[in-house]
Amino acid sequence: MEERNLDLVARNEETRDKFHTEVIRFELDQILQHFVEAIQTINAQFDAADELVESGKVIEGENIWRAQIIFLASALDFYMHELTKYGLCEIYNENWDRTDKYENLQVNMKVIEVALKSGEDIDWFLEYINNYYRSITMVSYESVKDQLNLLGINLAPVADGAFYQRGGTENTKDKFKRRLNELFGRRNIIAHQSDRAHTDEQVNIITKEIVQNFMCDIEKIVRSIDTEARNK
Repeated sequence: MEERNLDLVARNEETRDKFHTEVIRFELDQILQHFVEAIQTINAQFDAADELVESGKVIEGENIWRAQIIFLASALDFYMHELTKYGLCEIYNENWDRTDKYENLQVNMKVIEVALKSGEDIDWFLEYINNYYRSITMVSYESVKDQLNLLGINLAPVADGAFYQRGGTENTKDKFKRRLNELFGRRNIIAHQSDRAHTDEQVNIITKEIVQNFMCDIEKIVRSIDTEARNK
């Protein structure tokens, strides 16, 4: 019985090792490239939607546009998660200035024990960050703003870099906030309500132009964030 139990433990440990994936911290070039690749994939779906709409299958084409909005929000979310891992490691390594939010990160004793046994190895911190933020969605204005504050990236130049226009009538920070919240809100309505309004259950209007405008604005935001991160 004891031998069988030991064999079972060994097999379980082998299985855990087999499926354990090391958390990777990508560099800024790679993080941006992952986002660009996601945008290219989303853009490629316009042709399929156009063909459906032109052949009379309008509802099917509109559903592709809705899916593009969900994938766009996902691309932004993934970008922010990767930037968070990169930036926090830069702060930990003293390459970026510490922030108040960084100083107040909550770390439990189990993680502290691993850290103490790791010496100069930073892998424990990277895995902690990955686990801590993996379930947090970073698409809404408040969530993106919080992550930028955590990393010490100033929101004002990010908003200006994305949306400044000479003679523009809308404050850049206001547009930054509005567009993120519009994407987040529309993504949630599509994902959780089949893009129907709670009030009368009518399906919301969706057009190719709506999706293209979202993609243009979100790409501007990400590239502006990337610029400010590199300036650090």
